[in-house]
Amino acid sequence: MVSWAFDQNSSISDDELSEMLFGNESVDYPENNDDQRILWIPSYTIESGIGFSDNPLFGPFIQQEATYWENSLEGFFLIESKPEFFTYLYLYGEGKIFEELPEQKSSAIYLGQFEHAYTPNSTDQTFGIRLRYTYYDQGFDFSELGLPYSMSIQSKKSEIIPYFSNRFSENLTATIEISVGTEDFKTISDDNNEKGISFSLEGSNESFNWNVQTEYLEKEYDERPKRNWDASILVGTTLETEKVNLLFEIEKENYLGFFKSSKAAILWSKLNDDGGGYYDYEKLSLSLKKEFMISLYMVKISLVGSQINYNKRQIGTGELFERENLTKGLSINRLISENLETYFRWSREEDFSNSRDYEYSSNFWSIGVIWEI
Repeated sequence: MVSWAFDQNSSISDDELSEMLFGNESVDYPENNDDQRILWIPSYTIESGIGFSDNPLFGPFIQQEATYWENSLEGFFLIESKPEFFTYLYLYGEGKIFEELPEQKSSAIYLGQFEHAYTPNSTDQTFGIRLRYTYYDQGFDFSELGLPYSMSIQSKKSEIIPYFSNRFSENLTATIEISVGTEDFKTISDDNNEKGISFSLEGSNESFNWNVQTEYLEKEYDERPKRNWDASILVGTTLETEKVNLLFEIEKENYLGFFKSSKAAILWSKLNDDGGGYYDYEKLSLSLKKEFMISLYMVKISLVGSQINYNKRQIGTGELFERENLTKGLSINRLISENLETYFRWSREEDFSNSRDYEYSSNFWSIGVIWEI
């Protein structure tokens, strides 16, 4: 679980959504005839387990331990119609119920996405649109901000994403996307409107797949004030930010043998505000993921490290604010039957900063079962 408390510009990426939708396997779409009726082809995945966390609120000072019950439901509905259309509905929800946190009894995320794409016959061009809705609810320790010890952050985000892609060859595809979204917060005054444009180039060869993506985002806040480098509020209009992302990722799949897949990605981000530079930063992230089989066990390991340097924001000592984040994950799954498997998961997130208010570590352990229908 990744904390959103320290970066309100975070969101679920399209790469993460793609992995949630399809995993690492390719999808075989059923053949169709022009006179065939429209059919919904559903699939469901249900997970349930118990776990323990030593710091579920990501607190930098006081850490409360808690046991929890976790559940998730994933539904994918492929709509089969004419061959030139690709349409699906994806629904996902996961949540944790904590026993020892009376004020933050639960955390949850709910996601719904509808996509419709049209590829004219005898062409390599695709026109599509995505509609996405995300609800997020998570408790955090905000004691360093002078607020109550803990509080829940709840947000609702709606997005419309039209896109166009062109397939130049079997191994090279370019895509351009335009996104428009709104985000509403229940507890804090961070409501905003976001718009952006992205361009990606995907390719493959006999050894690996690769993807290069660039993205530009503008965000306008309804109430968040502008701040100077020293955190003092600037009187005037509300905050606006611009953000640029550059991503390069490479993936190697091996369907036979010990190793199943390997993936590496590097992401550079730069954010500028239109105030005194309090929010300005540059971020560099590196992520590594590996999947392999040991006997009957599928093992997945992940490592994500990032460094964030603020250009003008200072801490009490007069130094520029800096943060480093390290997230590690381990998942071990064992197949029991064709549609049933067990899992063990561990994740650890650490934030290192030259400001003590933002240093924390948090571990989550859980065991459970997965049903596929």
